Amino acid sequence: MNKIFLFLLGAGQFFFAQQSSNKHDIVIQHSGDSLKVQVISVDDKVVFKYLEEEATNFLSNNCIDKIIFASGRIQKFDEKVIIIGVKDWEKVIITTNPDDVKCLVRKGEVRASSSNDWNFKGKMGIDKKATMKIKKEAAKLNCHVILLEDQFKKNMTLWSGATSSKYGIAYSYE
Repeated sequence: MNKIFLFLLGAGQFFFAQQSSNKHDIVIQHSGDSLKVQVISVDDKVVFKYLEEEATNFLSNNCIDKIIFASGRIQKFDEKVIIIGVKDWEKVIITTNPDDVKCLVRKGEVRASSSNDWNFKGKMGIDKKATMKIKKEAAKLNCHVILLEDQFKKNMTLWSGATSSKYGIAYSYE
């Protein structure tokens, strides 16, 4: 009888250890990839550890579709931004934070400039026009994020017009 009891006790402990080791969170990215991890925190980025590792990693929230926590709770994030050509240029996001594109695929360089000698809208109108142009360039590549690397603005003076130039790298999910 004692042998059966000890066997059942050992089997129960083994089963409990297996159950607790299967507890993990699943991060599902917009690209379709899923990661089995232990989520540490969720703010403007998701901080996590891979199973059986101690190093912390992170992903920007704009790369993540949802997290399925070990408890069963599901946390949704922003919907996937889909760009299908130039008509979707207004959906393109411009960022200066390299962490925002960490999980995305680099598709190419984009640049745009705008200037006018006699623009009564001044530097703001010229900057908006350059922003529109660079977003359209990214949309041509079906990209939804631009990591802005450099920009140049020159104010309008009595002798010269305003100028705005922008340069960046376009990224998408795949």
